[in-house]
Amino acid sequence: MAQVKDLNRKRVCDLSDDRKTVYIRRGDCITEVRAEKDGTLSIKSRKETQAP
Repeated sequence: MAQVKDLNRKRVCDLSDDRKTVYIRRGDCITEVRAEKDGTLSIKSRKETQAP
């Protein structure tokens, strides 16, 4: 997995090794954007729970 950074060297997202999935994290929310074989994009969001 590779980190993608903006011009200010801030981490923006992570890119999978096959370059078909992008993971965007804001706080405890993770958004996954995936390129499907038919050319469409699927977007899934989930909230990461933290262990006590």
